[in-house]
Amino acid sequence: MLATLLVAILVLLAERMLRVVDLVIGWRGSLLVIFEMLGYLVPHYMGLALPAAFFIGILMVVSRLSREGELDAIMAAGSGLPQLVRPLAAVAVLLVIVNMALVGFLQPYSRFAYRAAAQAVTNASFLTLLREGVFTSLDRTTAMVTRMSDAKDSFEGIFIFTAAENGDEVAITAATGSVTSAGATAPIEISLTRGVQQAVPARVDDRQPPPDSITLRFGAFQTSVTDRRSGQLAPRGENERELTLTELFAARDDPPPHIDPWEIEAELGGRLVRSLSSPLLPLLAVPLAVGRRRTHRSYGLAIGLAVLIAYNQILAAGERLVDNNEIGAALGLWVPFAVFAGLCFWLYVRRAYGVPRHAGESRLDAALDRLGASLRRVATTR
Repeated sequence: MLATLLVAILVLLAERMLRVVDLVIGWRGSLLVIFEMLGYLVPHYMGLALPAAFFIGILMVVSRLSREGELDAIMAAGSGLPQLVRPLAAVAVLLVIVNMALVGFLQPYSRFAYRAAAQAVTNASFLTLLREGVFTSLDRTTAMVTRMSDAKDSFEGIFIFTAAENGDEVAITAATGSVTSAGATAPIEISLTRGVQQAVPARVDDRQPPPDSITLRFGAFQTSVTDRRSGQLAPRGENERELTLTELFAARDDPPPHIDPWEIEAELGGRLVRSLSSPLLPLLAVPLAVGRRRTHRSYGLAIGLAVLIAYNQILAAGERLVDNNEIGAALGLWVPFAVFAGLCFWLYVRRAYGVPRHAGESRLDAALDRLGASLRRVATTR
């Protein structure tokens, strides 16, 4: 289980690592910042990988017991699958507690910490990118200074050009300026003195002449130069995904003004359903791991992973529908959970208390053998 968990986390982090490296290196950040931001992502991916690793671990162990005949010896001694499932169920209960701590409390804080780190890297990097006599672009803003102090907190001969999304363009020149920042996550503010601001409104119709520009001379002026995609960092809790479980429960009756009630229901229901699904994993893994006698194939791992992936996709789709207020949380989340629980209990009871069939090969084995023989004949004739 631990080996599978480690491999799964590394695989899940690999894709996000490319984006983190592109962000940090693009803004000339250090290697330490990369590992820091990846560390904030570990709780999120841990919540996804931990149940899957537990499920695969059970499948591998029970499959080996069955394949090597040890499960037959256990049953011959008077024990059965119920006795085998008991310690696995105890581990599953412990897994629920760990998963609740991850998705309920650690993930909201780590998600906000990742967003704050990305904001800090972007903002702090503007000063790093500035060079005397060199045009520096940040999103839709281009800036250049003639001279700057060694600390990069005061400038001379400043030029700033900004193009808005609606087509408006603003150019500012100033004799001197200084940088003020309220913190690593706040936008960088530049105070300018003795300058000129020229604004050119966007052209509404290409067939009309360009609008007149507006020129303003100022003695003191303040503007922000930062990435428009980030802007001012919102406090934790502006998004329902950054709320803890206790905060989500409290927000059900009194949701924040920026979050709709159905968004709270979708986030709360999704976390609870995924956490409460962990005790069902042994009931699904053990029946799939117990193979048929005298057969050389085992389909438990493939079938089990397919069921888990389909279940996760159904929950994700249901969560999106609930989040969009198209269906209720009971139908979108708890009904799939009940169906999945019923499937797990049915497979377990059927395998633990049912009479096994004859010890020959299954129909699926025979069908695959016939298909393989047909393919070999076709390849030989060609």
